[in-house]
Order: sequence, then C-alpha cells, then structure tokens
Amino acid sequence: MRFVRTISPAAPDARYSTVAIFLHWAVAALILAAWLLPHARELFPRAAGPAIINLHRSVGETVFALVLLRAAWRFISPPPSLPAGTTQFVRWSSHLVHGALYVLMLAVPVLGILFTWAAGHNISFWGFAEIAPPAWINPDLHDTFRNLHELGANAIIWLVGLHVAAALVHHYLFKDGLMDRILPARRRSSARGRDAMI
Repeated sequence: MRFVRTISPAAPDARYSTVAIFLHWAVAALILAAWLLPHARELFPRAAGPAIINLHRSVGETVFALVLLRAAWRFISPPPSLPAGTTQFVRWSSHLVHGALYVLMLAVPVLGILFTWAAGHNISFWGFAEIAPPAWINPDLHDTFRNLHELGANAIIWLVGLHVAAALVHHYLFKDGLMDRILPARRRSSARGRDAMI
C-alpha cells in the first residue's frame, strides 16, 4: 500500500460551505483560547483567578455547543470529497483524526463540567443559567474527572497540531488545493490572484 501518490487538485467548486468555514475557524479559535486561559492565570493577580476560570468554562461550553452545531451541519451539508488519487492511508488517517477531534471536543467540556460539579461549584454559561451540582455527582471522582479533562485537552492540542501539519503537507507538497477549501473566501481569492500572476 502506497502512503503517498500524485494527487489530482480538488475541483474548483469543491469547497466547504460558508457556515462550515465559519464554524471551523470559530471552534479553532475558541479551543486555543480555552487551552491558553488556565495557563495565562499566572500572569494576572490572584484575585482574577476565579474570573479567568469562569471565562475558561464558558468558552469550553461554547465549544461544546458549536461542535454539536457543526456536527449537525456536517450531516445537512456534507463536506466535499477528498481529491482524486488520495490514498486509502491518507483517507483513513483523515477520518481517524477528525473523528477523534469530534469526540474529544465534546468529551472535554463535559468532563470539565463534571469535575467542576464534583468540586461543589455551580456551572453557568457566560453568567447565565447557573446550574448547581446534581445529587448523582460523586465528589470522590473530582480528581479523576479533572485528570481526564486535562489529558483530553492536551490530546486536542496535539491532534490539532497534526491536523495543521497534514494540511500544510497537502498545500505545499501535494499541491492539491485541499487547504483552500476551508480558507475564508477573501483569502482564497487573493491566493488565486497571486497564482495567476506567476
């Protein structure tokens, strides 16, 4: 089985929908923000810690909601097919990474909510709809939930890095136009203009 072969460029109309592109980049930005916020807490006065963590939780809950919306939209408006000539290895790898990302993007916020409840704290969404810990939450599982939450969050960052690396390989090595499909239209059209001038 060959891992790499010449790949035909994607068809000009093989492009994600505007909604899918927006959700892709919104989720990416929010995941980065959610991951950075707890690490940035050390840069601020101690008194700001609870506000930063509350912001981290709200961002994580927003990621959860947008990923559900993104999954629903993916069902309504399926993504374009991979370019002709893409090997089975690349196809399987792509599906595996995307599937793992979806699972983790849903599981990590849920684990965050669970360990927050296990610590005896309420959960709120951007300061609204505050929900107290349910009776079935076992406080003894706080450390387990927290460790799984942090492990999952770090796994997301590694998978995102792998995803970005693969996109760059497709763009600069395979030159198959795969990355252009998810770039905002303005960036994509300007890139086409540069290519036409060469």
